[in-house]
Amino acid sequence: MRLTDVDATTELTFLHCLHDERRDDPRVLDMRRRWLRGARAKGLRAKLLLRDDGAPVGMCQAMPIEHTHLIGRGLLAILCIWVHGYKHLVGNQQRHGHGRLILESIEADARSSGFLGVAAWGMDFPYWNPVSFYEHMGYSRADTDGAAVLVWKPFSDAASPPSFLRPARPPVGDPDRVSLAAFGSGSCMGLCQQVVAARDAAVGLEGVADYIEVDTSDREALMSWGISGGIFLDGEPLRADEPPPSSEVIRQDVLEASRRRGIRPRGVSEG
Repeated sequence: MRLTDVDATTELTFLHCLHDERRDDPRVLDMRRRWLRGARAKGLRAKLLLRDDGAPVGMCQAMPIEHTHLIGRGLLAILCIWVHGYKHLVGNQQRHGHGRLILESIEADARSSGFLGVAAWGMDFPYWNPVSFYEHMGYSRADTDGAAVLVWKPFSDAASPPSFLRPARPPVGDPDRVSLAAFGSGSCMGLCQQVVAARDAAVGLEGVADYIEVDTSDREALMSWGISGGIFLDGEPLRADEPPPSSEVIRQDVLEASRRRGIRPRGVSEG
């Protein structure tokens, strides 16, 4: 088992977030590739965990917190640690110590590179990215945002706890139309897919919807809105407690919002 930098031979698996069985969406992959190129110049650590036979079983990405959606100074921020958890391809590789191996490697890198500590985020439930994993590994809670929890492990007394970014302004546009806003960067394949779905949903709804799309890998844009990712309808998170909606579902939600507000331009199909 070895944790290795992503290279030309493993890049596609990394961009797929280990989901090599999925059909390529060139728009999603383009967003991922552009982010990867830019983030590497800002200190990104992009790695895959490979079995002895070369099969990828896990991945991680971490970079200086100043270039992420988190607020802090001098910390190495973990954007994700993901160990393959499905039956297909290499099978379920979780609960074999792979996550611990990846995290300990990140911490060793952070110490040797002079960072003041490591920050990571997780969810306060057990079935996806559980924060309990980090707490078991000695991390302490620094901030919360709903079910999301930001944790950290300082290496120095000079380190200060990180915090989540908070919205700076509501994601709304033209008050005479329904606001549909999509935020995301190529750091997360899921967010890329949500952005593409929202973009597709807005096609043909120009008279109904004011579509806003923000690439949050642009630090200035990120700080201007104070929103790192997600889809918003008239300023509110769209179906926040559900699986990511399809473009068809988003479109119908926009049309329903337009009906409630009495916006009925001609030429817009509701099919």
